[in-house]
Amino acid sequence: MKEQQQVDNEQNVPKQIMQHFTGLLLEGKLDEWAELFTTDAIFEFPYSPPGYPQRLEGKSAIFNHVNALFKFLKIHQFSEPTILIDSDQQRFVAEFTCEGVFLSTGKPYNQTYISVVSYDGDKITHYRDYWNPLVVMESEMGGVVDEQ
Repeated sequence: MKEQQQVDNEQNVPKQIMQHFTGLLLEGKLDEWAELFTTDAIFEFPYSPPGYPQRLEGKSAIFNHVNALFKFLKIHQFSEPTILIDSDQQRFVAEFTCEGVFLSTGKPYNQTYISVVSYDGDKITHYRDYWNPLVVMESEMGGVVDEQ
């Protein structure tokens, strides 16, 4: 019985992290959202285009980035994430989407994310965010990006 409880708890932590991650962003509670991260957390964007950050180090850098981003972007909804858990490594992969709008252009921002998240307890220690940079560029620039 105790082993099953431990397995259930190990599976619930990633789900709870993602519920808070998306829920707090939707509610605009960025101060509370930042508390999901450890003080020395790393947030990486491997597909980030030139001019966009590829790595943020520390909770305050992560908060500052998202706070600035949300002045230009409004997220209306996130899908329920599909989560694959590696509890031995305290890591999970979450696949989810969002629907929103880029405020400066009025263009839709509909993105698919695959995120690899490491955690300690209920805090995120490392978040690697894989997303399509063309969606950002098209939304931000107000049109289709020429790939030349």
